[in-house]
Amino acid sequence: MSSTMSRVCVIIAARNAARTIPAAIASALREPEVAEVVVVDVASTDDTAEVARAADDGSDRLKVMRLDLNRGTSFARNAAIAGSSAP
Repeated sequence: MSSTMSRVCVIIAARNAARTIPAAIASALREPEVAEVVVVDVASTDDTAEVARAADDGSDRLKVMRLDLNRGTSFARNAAIAGSSAP
C-alpha cells in the first residue's frame, strides 16, 4: 500500500434528514482521507441544516449549504461540487 493517501470530498444531499444526518456526518468525518464534507439541505421542512451544523467536529472540514427550492438530487450535488473547496 502506498504511503500517500488520496483526499476526497464527501457530498451528502439531504431532505428532512434531521434525525439521521448527524450519524452520516460523523461517519464521513471519521475517515482520515476525507478532506471535506459538504451537506446540502434540499429545501427541508425540518431543521436538517441546523442539526448538520451542530454535528461539526471542529476539524474545519464540514460545510453546510441550504437550497430553498427542491430542484432534485442532481442539482444539489452539482451545487455542492461548485461550493466545495476540496482538491
